[in-house]
Amino acid sequence: MKKKYGDAIINGVKAGDFPPLPVDYGCRDSKNFRYHRKSGMKAEHLQMRQASLESVRCAADRADDKIKFTDDALKTVLGVPRVFLPLVLRGCVDWARENNVTLITEEHMKIIQDKRAKEKEKKSQKKS
Repeated sequence: MKKKYGDAIINGVKAGDFPPLPVDYGCRDSKNFRYHRKSGMKAEHLQMRQASLESVRCAADRADDKIKFTDDALKTVLGVPRVFLPLVLRGCVDWARENNVTLITEEHMKIIQDKRAKEKEKKSQKKS
C-alpha cells in the first residue's frame, strides 16, 4: 500500500487521498452494467444473447403441468429477459385457463400479446 493511502486511513480520508478504484461494484439493468469510479458513474454495455429454446421450454414446463406450449409459441418469447420469463409464462398460462386452452400455439401468443398491448395503451391514456 502506498504511504499516502496508509496515512489517509490513519489520519482520515480526503477526496484527494482516496485510491483510484471502484468503490461500488455496481448494478445491472437489461442493457448496461453500471459501476462507479472515483470520477463518476460509468456504463458498460452488456452483450445481449437470446435464450435457447431448450431453456425456455424448461421454464414453460415448470409454469404449469397441464398447459403446454408449442415450439413456435416459445420462439415468440426467446427475447424476453430471463428474470421476466416466468412472469410472462404465468400470464400465458392464466390466459389459457380463462379460455380453456391446453396447448398454446403461436396464434394464441399473438392474441395474448395483442391483449397486453391494449392494456398498456389504456394505462398510458389514463396517465395523460
